[in-house]
Amino acid sequence: MFHPSPRLLVCTTRSIKHIPTLYKTIGCICRKSLHVATKSQTKNSAYLQQIVENSHSDYNTEHGNHNDGSHCDNHIDVNSVKSSILDQALLHVAELGWSEQAIAAGAKGCGYSSSASGMFPRKGADLALHFYQSSNKSLFDSLQAEVQERALRDDDTPKPSVQAFIMDAVDRRIRMTAVYQSTWPQAMGLMTHPSAAGDALTNLGQLVDDIWYLAGDKSHDMSWYTKRAELAFIYKTAELFMLQDKSEDFTETSKFIQRRFEDLGVVVSTLSLSKDFTAGFLNGGMQSMWTIAKNMAGVYPR
Repeated sequence: MFHPSPRLLVCTTRSIKHIPTLYKTIGCICRKSLHVATKSQTKNSAYLQQIVENSHSDYNTEHGNHNDGSHCDNHIDVNSVKSSILDQALLHVAELGWSEQAIAAGAKGCGYSSSASGMFPRKGADLALHFYQSSNKSLFDSLQAEVQERALRDDDTPKPSVQAFIMDAVDRRIRMTAVYQSTWPQAMGLMTHPSAAGDALTNLGQLVDDIWYLAGDKSHDMSWYTKRAELAFIYKTAELFMLQDKSEDFTETSKFIQRRFEDLGVVVSTLSLSKDFTAGFLNGGMQSMWTIAKNMAGVYPR
């Protein structure tokens, strides 16, 4: 589950009077998702403990050991175990898709019973969201390390422009998803389900916020929203383009990203887009792209 970064909370607090109703609605969805996740934590912990004990019991039976499983750790880190299972499940996505079967295979790969997949009520959507969030973190850690390294240099090596930095970040993040090009339409469709949509929006919001933050954006006015809305639009359209890209090493997708930045002129010192445009974009543009994702995944009948 996503935990808002301190800078995101600060910017939101300072600009609360400007937030359209849609932003408040999205916030309610995210808070509800967090409440549901917290409420189920205790249940998952007990369920996981039982799964661990059963797994040890099955192993001991298979190998002729006589141990009742009482040696198992009584303080299991549920989030850590779930993350490990989902990481392992990603190895099976190419064959099994973003599915409960892939999660069950991941659980077995971690030494647990396949019934551990029951800890993921959204099934394939949980797996897709985990990959999205993990990829966001990987990109952030990589970019942050590069920014810190440049800051410590004593030479006169020029820093990349803000636009070049953001273009590179988008390209690198798209390439992480491109590994699953053939199955990603299914993942996109799963993340538009009402139970997952709040987390999907939060992950997208965190991605564009991370990129702008590392690019040096410190705005606290309405441009904070418009910059991220435009970047989210570029990212999602590039993601859809990537799904159809047959070029070697996704070179056409990289060119597409460059054209979108040139066409929209997203990197400017002050954006003049209104808050009504931002709300309209999120309400209309994102909805349209999600509809496309659902159609590609076969969620809607044709």
